[in-house]
Amino acid sequence: MRARALPLAFLLVGALSFSIGAAAQEAVPDEAASDEGGLRDAASDEAAPDEAAPDEAAPDEGYRPIWDEPAPEEPDVVVGDDVASDDVVPDDVVPEDDPAAAPPAAGALSPIRYVLERVEVRGNDKTADYVVLRYVPFEAGDVLDVDDPDIEGIRYRLLGSGYFETVRLSLARGSARGRVVLVVEVEERNTIIVEHLALGLSQGVENTSDTASDLLPYLGLTLAETNFLGTGIALSLSGLISERQQGVSVRFNDPTFLGSAFSLGLAGFFNNGREFFGTDAVVAVRCPPDLEPGEPCPAEVEANRAVVFYRRYGLRVGSGVDLGNAAWLTLDWQPELVDVPIRPDAASEMRGTDIEPIDFAIREGTSFLSTLRLGFHYDNRDDPVLPNRGVLVRLMVDGSSPILGSAYNFLKVHGQVRHWVPMPWGHGHSVRFGIYGGVLFGDAPFFFKFYAADLSDLIPSRILEMNVDDRSPPNLLNTSIVERRSGDLAGRIDVEYNLPIYQGHGGLRSVSGYFGGGLYALSDRRDLALSVPGYEGASKVPVDLTFDFGVRFDTSVGMFQVGFSTLLGFLEL
Repeated sequence: MRARALPLAFLLVGALSFSIGAAAQEAVPDEAASDEGGLRDAASDEAAPDEAAPDEAAPDEGYRPIWDEPAPEEPDVVVGDDVASDDVVPDDVVPEDDPAAAPPAAGALSPIRYVLERVEVRGNDKTADYVVLRYVPFEAGDVLDVDDPDIEGIRYRLLGSGYFETVRLSLARGSARGRVVLVVEVEERNTIIVEHLALGLSQGVENTSDTASDLLPYLGLTLAETNFLGTGIALSLSGLISERQQGVSVRFNDPTFLGSAFSLGLAGFFNNGREFFGTDAVVAVRCPPDLEPGEPCPAEVEANRAVVFYRRYGLRVGSGVDLGNAAWLTLDWQPELVDVPIRPDAASEMRGTDIEPIDFAIREGTSFLSTLRLGFHYDNRDDPVLPNRGVLVRLMVDGSSPILGSAYNFLKVHGQVRHWVPMPWGHGHSVRFGIYGGVLFGDAPFFFKFYAADLSDLIPSRILEMNVDDRSPPNLLNTSIVERRSGDLAGRIDVEYNLPIYQGHGGLRSVSGYFGGGLYALSDRRDLALSVPGYEGASKVPVDLTFDFGVRFDTSVGMFQVGFSTLLGFLEL
């Protein structure tokens, strides 16, 4: 690997990387994070008449009891006041012929159920009631079991929306014996956020005399309003700015289009990109014919670099449906025009000890690409950005075919699972386990392939599906993975530890540190049958190490992450 020069300026700028999920969210406070107790304590375990007064009832950690407020005078009835301790299942809640009405077995805890009279939303000054209620899977007349895990799921899903700082649930007395009101009390948060911010130094060719690539700055930014006018509609604008590449994307998503159970997503994008191919490539090129008299060839062309210049003009139209229990399905169609004004006539590169031609995986001139994407999503994390517990699953299937009018024919299947586990020695300490894998079949354009930049933490990630850097990650294990910058087989396993540093309020809510690492693999399917020549033993397996460590700042305008491992990408490791 060729040596790389460090910039003279302070290299923290080169490593700075900011990102956020749907929205920044304050770490769940102790009073709201407990998974014990719940509505059972708040609604039914009240004191007998000769015991402590109602206002002495201790609130549950997960659900704070809320007084019924029919009038502005001082409340005098605590939640569940009209249900006697021996009336666990009132006659007007569960019919006598319902099997659930049978007495519980000896020693078993009696189920506690009520008829839900209504759901009441409080604290939503900006957000419409129906936006909150769509996260509540219960309706008036339902039999409510206070031990139903869907009740706790309401709180997590509302926090996961990114609309609210805190969410508290409780039961209030209804209009008749055995009837209750489910109270959802929220505290709203700022929803105009920096959803993604990445800035740094990327490596590429600057002039024809370069024997190595130069470093130039880049900026990637996404601004979003995740709750437009309190309707739950999300709007976002993304962009990439650099001397070599530019891109822009605009997105719209209505989670309940026209009041239906289906969402509507719309997007438009434009990419003006460059893709670097090969290592020490031998290239045959010609300047584009539409240059003005006296206009020089692009530097990458004259420098005999295997570079493809391309532009993408595209739309995306999609919909989704909630499956309940924190799961949903999505289906998107993405038509686009791909224009390739400059591409090498031919190029070859070293693959191990052999010289092989480079497949640029793109049509010359202008071509049409039509892609369908089917997605399954599951998310029960307790926080959308800095979770302490929960599971996130994303499974995607991308397909393109001449049946859809496309000039390309491929199928891409990929998925990710992440699991956060809280540690017992302190609130906020957690371990995150992750696994990712994917396979690609057919003749997909190169930007649909799997990239080392998306698998390794040691070089800048792609932005708007564009590589901002022509480097390969450090080959720490000295394996054949160094021969691949992209491929049609990919995988990664990793683990990360998160520890709290600061917990506060206002503009800076929390600061936490993280460190982690793992293994990633990148290859072509043909390498499974015919390994890269020149490698022996374990070095033939295309795997390598990746790691990262840094600090995350949870603020009122987004969660910002400063990762220091990117600095190591500028060094020879």
